[in-house]
Amino acid sequence: MSIRSAQSQDLPAVLAAMQDFYQLEKLPWNAARQEALLHGLLQTPQAGRLLLAEQDGQLAAYAVIGFCFSLEFSGRFALLDELYVLPEFQGLGLGKQLMQATEQLAREQHCQAVRLEVSDDNPKARDIYLRSGYRMQPRRLMSYWL
Repeated sequence: MSIRSAQSQDLPAVLAAMQDFYQLEKLPWNAARQEALLHGLLQTPQAGRLLLAEQDGQLAAYAVIGFCFSLEFSGRFALLDELYVLPEFQGLGLGKQLMQATEQLAREQHCQAVRLEVSDDNPKARDIYLRSGYRMQPRRLMSYWL
C-alpha cells in the first residue's frame, strides 16, 4: 500500500469513490461541482491536499485535507474534511494510515492541530478516531451557507 498526493489524472477514480461516500453519508452530490472543487484544490496547495491510498496501483482510499487558521488552535490547523476507504479495502488499516499521513502533512505545513468531524450516527468511525487520540470537543459544529 502506498500513499501519495493526487494529480489531475487521478480525479475520475476519486470522483467515483467520492460519489459512493456522499451517498453513504447522505450528502448532496453534484459531479461537476465536485470535479471543479477538486481541480481547484490540486491547483492551490496552500489551501489543502488530496491524499490517495493505493493498493497495487488501484485507488483504495482517499482523504481531503484543508488548511485553516484559528486563534483558539494557536494558528494554522488542518481539517480532515473527508476520509473514505472503499468497501473492498476496509478493515486493512488504510484509514489509520491515511490519518497518520494527514498528521504528518499537518506537521510539515506547521499546523498546530488536526480537526475532523464525524457523524453522530457513525460510532464505528468515531471509535477509530478516539482510539487514535482524537478527542470530542464540548461544542457543536454549526454552519451558515452563503
